[in-house]
Amino acid sequence: MSYKEDPPKALPLDVEKQLLKVDKVIGETEVEKTIDTTVNLPIRAKKIFDVAAGVTNVRGEVREGGVLVSGMIRKQLFVVDEKDLVRHVPEEVPFQEFVRVEGARPRLKAQVRATIIDIETELSEKGRKVRQEILLDIFVKVTEKEQIEVVTGVKGGPKDLKVEKKLLKVDSVVGEDLVSEAVENTVELPITAQKIFQVVGEVRDVEAEVREDMVMVRGVVHKQIFFVDKKDLVRHVSEDVPFKVDVRIPGARKGLDAQVDVTAVVDAFELVDSPGRELWQTIVLDVFAKVTEMVQLDVVIDVKGKGIEAVKELLKVEQVVADVTEETVVESKVELPREAEKIFRILADITDVETEVLNGRVIVRAILHKQLFYVDQKGFLRHFREDVPFQMSVDVSDAEPGMNVQPRLSVVGEIDFDLVDGRVVEQKAVIEAFLKVTRTVQLEVVVDVRFKDEPVKPKRFVIVKEGDTLFKIAKREGVTLEALIAANPQIKNPDLIFPGQKVFIPSKDKKPRPPKPDPTTRVYIVQKGDTLFQIAKRFNVPLDTLIRANPQIKDPDVIFPGQKILIPQK
Repeated sequence: MSYKEDPPKALPLDVEKQLLKVDKVIGETEVEKTIDTTVNLPIRAKKIFDVAAGVTNVRGEVREGGVLVSGMIRKQLFVVDEKDLVRHVPEEVPFQEFVRVEGARPRLKAQVRATIIDIETELSEKGRKVRQEILLDIFVKVTEKEQIEVVTGVKGGPKDLKVEKKLLKVDSVVGEDLVSEAVENTVELPITAQKIFQVVGEVRDVEAEVREDMVMVRGVVHKQIFFVDKKDLVRHVSEDVPFKVDVRIPGARKGLDAQVDVTAVVDAFELVDSPGRELWQTIVLDVFAKVTEMVQLDVVIDVKGKGIEAVKELLKVEQVVADVTEETVVESKVELPREAEKIFRILADITDVETEVLNGRVIVRAILHKQLFYVDQKGFLRHFREDVPFQMSVDVSDAEPGMNVQPRLSVVGEIDFDLVDGRVVEQKAVIEAFLKVTRTVQLEVVVDVRFKDEPVKPKRFVIVKEGDTLFKIAKREGVTLEALIAANPQIKNPDLIFPGQKVFIPSKDKKPRPPKPDPTTRVYIVQKGDTLFQIAKRFNVPLDTLIRANPQIKDPDVIFPGQKILIPQK
């Protein structure tokens, strides 16, 4: 008698997954905009000698279907007068442009860049006006923070199981937040003012330091104050106001990378006594900080085998190509307009940063903007500004044209200087450049693996809205808070969720079990910083049980120090 052996059964599937929090690319667009402007000259000019210009304060506001980009073009016009002297005329030209990006909507993030391609100038016949045509290149990228669970390994299953992987190197988002803070200060004007004409603020020298669960952001608000004196003349004075703002981001720690964006608006200003010299001002700072951690992991992009089905999702992210840090020394020599007794201080920041990606190399161009304060022969403190263009060529072996660069440049330490013959200042500045080179990739990744005959349980989710809590979502969706927390292991702190976050909704129990009555309880007094989740964890009591034992608490997300909480005993 012969026996026929049963074919070997497939082993159970062991699917390994990892949660990624990434900036998903919604779309990107590059457009050109032409701006016409005319400047009136204070003197009659024979010809235009030169035009130096840069773009500052570039901002992007995401709206439905696109991004409203705004900024300021700062120009320095040099003209030759009738006596063959070169004269300098500054000009500021604000601009706005709505750039269409399919899929853009409010609350998403935008990366914007504006650079000047060309400036054409034309001097009027009478030599008192200069017409200019400025060609701008505006680049916009819209991203959305997304949490996605990707498959990183598959074991078991049929004998012919084949798993294909690809190395993904991305910045995983630890957290982000926006903090608004008002800063008040009073400044003493050099002469009496009868009214304030305008106060303009600009953020400079921004530095970020990642600490435990927070990002410390420092910088300076550079203000230009225009006021009318007693003779009805408009005068100008500048002021630097330092600031420090702490942005709380749970999970942040030393060694991680922080991206910060700071805007400053002079919200209110007035003379304390008019006419007078004391000016009171309020500056509103909006400080946005995002903490990221670069992760490298082999993600599964395909799984094949008898009876196996791979569920895939398209991921469009920034793949990190390289992180490079390099230093260079920028030397300059400037002649002061007056003889100096000594140099008091040199302040510096870096503006107009541009990058160009070549094969194996990244070219960085920028301007070192310096303010020299010196004491003249009569003991007066005087000011002189200097702009020094410089260029760096950084080796990045995997760089290719078309890739993206996120540059961060800073001046290392103090600027070395030497005063020669009382008029010439020789200077050396050490510049550090941190460059993150990325490419936008579309990658179909595996998010789940199962046998084809296995019943599919659709995973439903909701997007967190402003004001949402897990308790409110659980109540709205008709599931228990305990089940909602268990279905979302990626949420480390159930008391802390953010708008735009994805929360998975578990399937409802067909026969919910009624709670067992428990007459034995103890009383706990709420301490500062306590939440019901923390109290439940501390006393090893299911959160739902704790909530049911305290019907006097109308909103489990809101408890106060000194409040009595009944703790059910096991």
